[in-house]
Amino acid sequence: MAFSLLLVAGAYSYPLLLLAFVLSFPASGAFVTLSQATLMDLNPGREPHMMARWTVAGTLGNLIGPLLLAGGFSLALGWRWAYVFLALFGIALTLLCMLKAFPAHLASNNHSASPARLLSNLREAARNPGMLRWIGLLQASDLMMDVFTGFLALYLTDLAGATPAQASLILGAAMLADLGSDLVLIPLLERIPGRSLVRASAGLTAGLYILWLLVPGLAAKVVLLLLIRFFTLGWYQILQGEAYASLPGKSATVAAVDSLAGFAGSLVIWTLGLLADRFSLGTAMWLLLIGPVSLWLFVPRRKLA
Repeated sequence: MAFSLLLVAGAYSYPLLLLAFVLSFPASGAFVTLSQATLMDLNPGREPHMMARWTVAGTLGNLIGPLLLAGGFSLALGWRWAYVFLALFGIALTLLCMLKAFPAHLASNNHSASPARLLSNLREAARNPGMLRWIGLLQASDLMMDVFTGFLALYLTDLAGATPAQASLILGAAMLADLGSDLVLIPLLERIPGRSLVRASAGLTAGLYILWLLVPGLAAKVVLLLLIRFFTLGWYQILQGEAYASLPGKSATVAAVDSLAGFAGSLVIWTLGLLADRFSLGTAMWLLLIGPVSLWLFVPRRKLA
């Protein structure tokens, strides 16, 4: 990952820049996925709590990254030195991980990861209804998270009357609402069962989203949007944590199945875009209600046997 960032910083032609991004895509995917899976294996029984902390770190990264790039421009350093800094930071993290001694049971599991063992783990996962439930609910929850965000700027400018500059500011405010939600979630999970939290927030979000679609006026839509982003409280963290908990000690297998499900989930975006083109964006946006309604209906109240 650090090497690909150095390539981006030093790219002097489009083919070299393209090569850098081709290298960074699988590198960052493995970096993020395996880091997350290891964190889950190191904290059995507290997977949703660890996912809450993980998401706060990711949200801070999303906020700091653009600020770092803007800082490079404001200091007349350009964008290349920002990538150099990130590459050096990545190298430092790599060295720290090389010095880290992981527990023996994790090392043992990694050494036994033969192709036959990997296929066996995938077959076991495919026969685990609890894990498949959580993976399916994760894809449903994404309708009101990443999929909603993907269509939001277009909706604001084409249907809600916002200018491109206003839409940018609104999206930035929505990101801050996400951060506030992530920070509130950490202490909440110590007091409230995660499943109860998801069910309650899903019902509330469904009501807020219907109001958001129906209410006229940009100001009202902005207020409701911030409430919606805040009250998708813990969906990703709790559902992903429950998926990891359904296969203890095999978090890498869960991450692999989740990645495969993501390919199927990406078809939803294509379908929504097709429906928006065929009918209207406003009509297609109603289909996102499937997300919170699915969570309210299918997140179990109690731990499954």
